[in-house]
Amino acid sequence: MKYDDLKPRQQEWIQKFYEGLQNEALELEEAFEIRDAYTRSYIRYMSCKYNDMEWGPAWIVKDKSRVVTDGRIGVYMIPELQEYGDLRVQRDADRHDEAVRDFEQDRAEMSMS
Repeated sequence: MKYDDLKPRQQEWIQKFYEGLQNEALELEEAFEIRDAYTRSYIRYMSCKYNDMEWGPAWIVKDKSRVVTDGRIGVYMIPELQEYGDLRVQRDADRHDEAVRDFEQDRAEMSMS
């Protein structure tokens, strides 16, 4: 499934999970990373801490197509998380480029005055 195909509440869960991963990395003083898959217990932990949910969302943990096929039990793929991260990186880069253009335009206009 693609991030854009998710329902608004599912997208919100992905966003909060992503932000939670960033917070956890800061708290633990570790490098931020997005994994291919997460354990049911970690999904539950993140859901409780960052999404005000008692359990992991059923649309993930009840979806058999999300179960990894490498023999690990209770591990689920969440590819939308990486896709959302990529979208954020691109959005931030676009904003940066726009800010640089605005700054350069303002500087050019000021030097003409």
